[in-house]
Amino acid sequence: MKKIILIAFLILSKQLSAQINNTFYGLARKNTPNNELFLATINPSTGAVTNISQNSLSPIVNLTGAALDPYRNYYHFIGYNEIKTIDLTTGNETNSAIINNPIKASYFDNFRFNNSDSSLYGLARSNYFDTVTNTNIGEVYLATINTTTGVISQISNTSVAQGYALAGSAINPYLMVYYFSTGSNLMGLDLYNGNIYSNVPILLANQNMQQHFDNFTYSCVDTSLYGLIRTNYFSKIYDSTLMDSIEVLDSTGIQLGKINPSTGVVTFVSPHSIAQGGYSLNAGSTIDPTTKIFYYNNGYQLIGVSLTTGLIVSQAAINNVNGQFFELMRIQSNCFEATLPTRLNPNTSVSQIKSNSNTISIFPNPINNELNVLCDNEIREIEIMDAMGKLIWNQNFQSSTSVKINLENQPKGIYFLKCTSNNSASITKFIK
Repeated sequence: MKKIILIAFLILSKQLSAQINNTFYGLARKNTPNNELFLATINPSTGAVTNISQNSLSPIVNLTGAALDPYRNYYHFIGYNEIKTIDLTTGNETNSAIINNPIKASYFDNFRFNNSDSSLYGLARSNYFDTVTNTNIGEVYLATINTTTGVISQISNTSVAQGYALAGSAINPYLMVYYFSTGSNLMGLDLYNGNIYSNVPILLANQNMQQHFDNFTYSCVDTSLYGLIRTNYFSKIYDSTLMDSIEVLDSTGIQLGKINPSTGVVTFVSPHSIAQGGYSLNAGSTIDPTTKIFYYNNGYQLIGVSLTTGLIVSQAAINNVNGQFFELMRIQSNCFEATLPTRLNPNTSVSQIKSNSNTISIFPNPINNELNVLCDNEIREIEIMDAMGKLIWNQNFQSSTSVKINLENQPKGIYFLKCTSNNSASITKFIK
């Protein structure tokens, strides 16, 4: 009977995985007297934009961040001063909360969804006036936000930087590290404590040229950070007014590259410049893990670049009958399977005890309210921790190999279950 249940659980898991497709979501923005904004999808092959929202969601959008939660089917963005939750199926707003940082007034920028704990991480940015130097000092803290209440929780105890560049942000869900650029350096912040995990200069091939590494995003398919290498080319012309020669931007070359977050070394994937012009930073970049294609938006085209060859494999004009822009693009499937970090929080009660003699099975996964637990050995204790390691449920048992647990009162999210028998323990993970 146990084997039959386990097989059914495996089949269910495969079915759940199969339900996730490679749909590209974003915000279709229409410049009208009232400024309209809609949740929409885009076809990467044709560039066709299709609105999901029937009505405008907001007259304004903060273009520094967005997050797609593929487990709850939500898309999050920030309007004027509130964080909004949009249903991916209907395009309707399910929640809107005023953003509030109880420590000090701040913004919440460059945020991304982390698959391994179903949380939104970003930068709490604030500034203050230094009366000694008579200058404005910027402060940046790693933070998370409660999308229901809008409350920002600063994770960093002290400021980690004075600002950030509009080059993008990325999360490695396995290492639990958040990456952002200061312009000259790539910084990695520990999601568990907000401390600086890494801080390295961005090292490009030709330091004498004006090269930049922008629009980067993390790829779970090969655990790499990809982005666009932008090279500016100038020529000198004589300005009769200034009576001197000045440099004028001739063109901008674009190549796909990737960066080593430990060393900061940027390597070229593209063998040569594959495009001219720029790209829309606020459109974001995303990776299709199935086709292994990096997509970016140059303002009027959606361009796909092969992660293998670095060459353009698709180029579609963004086509919307209403003449809208398409921004803050996110995809469902990239990192969908990354629900378990390989680097656990050393300060939590979640230990890394594993034993082959104590095999544990849970189903269904994800759950609605009830969780079934099966164990090869007699269960002595079950503990359930949330994504940050806080114990939220535990119970001792006398003699049982199967347990049914009701978690109706627990919020949606990612949890760890630790099952202890006489001499061993196992940990597994589930999603509500």
